[in-house]
This record gives sequence, structure tokens and C-alpha cells, in this order.
Amino acid sequence: GYGGGTRELELLATALRATGRDVVIVRTGGPGDLREQAATLERAADARLAAGAPSVDVIGYSSGGVVARIWADELGRAGVARRIVTLGSPHHGTDVARLGAAIAPGACPDACRQLVPDSELLADLAETVPGPLWTAVWTAQDAVVTPPESAVLDGAVNVRVQDVCGDAQISHGQLPTAPLVVGLVALASGIEPL
Repeated sequence: GYGGGTRELELLATALRATGRDVVIVRTGGPGDLREQAATLERAADARLAAGAPSVDVIGYSSGGVVARIWADELGRAGVARRIVTLGSPHHGTDVARLGAAIAPGACPDACRQLVPDSELLADLAETVPGPLWTAVWTAQDAVVTPPESAVLDGAVNVRVQDVCGDAQISHGQLPTAPLVVGLVALASGIEPL
């Protein structure tokens, strides 16, 4: 995700590893250019393929979902992915980035500008590309991806966590750790319920 660490992804990774999956958390390098982050994802996926994996599943949290779309579309890597799952990803931008770019344009990093609604990157990026099964999981209580519906992805199975559990109180930061979401990601990844 944008500027975040990988600590919150460890619970999700641990749950997926418990099912026998080989899980690698890719550190993409903070709030820098999302296309450069997609190149980092490409190197990590290629390393798994070179090690004998027949395909990869990609799970992108927050801006990591946009990075996964760049990887699949612009870098042409959709053919090596079985599934791409996004968690609270600002597929259509976020008003938080718009505000950051307006208030402090010189201090807004590349990724911030790229996540402004209607940015050049988002306008030119395919929603989904053929090949993998796409799933977008999002929460109505997202205060980072604003509006929260920006996480909906045309061509994907879109899952609002409150449609699964009506009283779920899950914020953006809780998406990779909430047991409900971990279970949804496992299902989207082809794993029997945990």
C-alpha cells in the first residue's frame, strides 16, 4: 500500500501459508511511482515462476491493487496470474490524494498524484484485463479510499464486506487483518474456508 509497511500483511500471509500456499510479501518501495512499484512486482513474480511456480496469485492492498493492475495491463503479465485480489484499492482515485495534491503540490509524491481521481495513470489503465479471475474486496467504512466505491473494479467480482456481514465495522487499515476479510481473500484465492 501507499507508504505503508508490510506488518499488517503478515496475518493474511500467515493464514494463506497455513493452507500450504507459498506466500511472498513484496516490498514495493513506499509512495514512489506506481509504475516502478509494478516493475518490482514483476521481478518478484518472475522469480517465483523461475523457481517453478506454474502461475501466481497477486493480492494488492490499497494502492497495491492499482500496482497489480499496472503489472497485469501495462507490463502484460496477466497471462501468468491465476487470480488478482485487491483490498480497498483506489481504482478510481481517492479524494484524499486530491486534497494532498491541492494543499501541498510540491510535497505530494508521485503515487499521490497518480491516485488523484481522473489522473493520467488511472484514466489510461484498463479496469481488468483477460486472464486472471479478478476480485475487489472493499469496505463502506473506508476513510482513506474516498469515496469507498472507488474500490469497485469493472470486470471483477466486487465484494463489499458489509454485504457479507451487515454489521461489520472494518476500516481501511483493518482490511488485511480482519478475520472476515482474511476469509474472503482465502476464498477468492481458491482456498476452502479457513
